[in-house]
Amino acid sequence: MVEATIEDQSIRVRLIQSGKELFAERGYSGVSVREICANADASSTMIHHYFGSKKGLYDTIVDEFTSATFEVPLRLIAKPPKTHEEFKLRLEMFISETFRALVSQATVFRIIAREQSSYEGTSQFHKGLCDYLKSAQRSQFLDPNLNVELVTGLVLDRLGGQIMYASTVASGGPTVLTDEAYAEEWLTANTTVLLHGLAGQS
Repeated sequence: MVEATIEDQSIRVRLIQSGKELFAERGYSGVSVREICANADASSTMIHHYFGSKKGLYDTIVDEFTSATFEVPLRLIAKPPKTHEEFKLRLEMFISETFRALVSQATVFRIIAREQSSYEGTSQFHKGLCDYLKSAQRSQFLDPNLNVELVTGLVLDRLGGQIMYASTVASGGPTVLTDEAYAEEWLTANTTVLLHGLAGQS
């Protein structure tokens, strides 16, 4: 019984990985259920067994990405900051955790960016950051004239844009996806810019 469960999980994991690879390479509409199953070394009925359909597999991939990418960063800014220093520290951690999550989930991020014009995870990200910035405004840790509704997209656009750019760079040069030292340098520089723009000078 236990061995069957382990085997079931192995097939499911292989199908998810196969879906990620093929959706990233050819797009959702360019891949068939049969191809996904063959690439996963699984029977052609297995997607229907585990996910109901190709769309069910895609939705599972997106849901796992949302949880892996946004759950921890949003938890960091879930409560209003008590001091100006706490506001900046938690915002810095939020940016860092989001960036690292996007790097680790770069393949799926590219799939979502290409396939979906609207995406629930992005809405969750913007709402969480917007609420945090508004709470900082109420506590006078942030410029009260700043329109946070317009600013919240800046962080994800900057971080996500770098992931998309890195995916198109020809091999040879360092990118945030291939060079950890470069990724750290890029994150530090951009976090500094974002913090100074959002939080002001201490």
